[in-house]
Amino acid sequence: MNKEEFKNQMAKLQIAYNKIFTREEMEIWYKEFKNTDIKEFEKAIEKTIKELSFIPKIADVRSRITINPNDYYINDPYAYLYKNLEWCETVKEW
Repeated sequence: MNKEEFKNQMAKLQIAYNKIFTREEMEIWYKEFKNTDIKEFEKAIEKTIKELSFIPKIADVRSRITINPNDYYINDPYAYLYKNLEWCETVKEW
């Protein structure tokens, strides 16, 4: 997703929760979601707005994304080399 698409989705959060994000907050949110598909991010934002009464945290939105961006490691034929599939730390077994 590009920054313009991200800003449009974040505007929904700002309007729904009557909170203006600072530049630093927007940068942190963008770093977390920049590799997320825009359609998945949009669905997660809409679902978050419907379900939460208070301003969401990054984890709240991430938990509503149906496609995990780290899933491709699970189907990797070399997945057994990864110590931790979430962070993809490799293990050297010599």
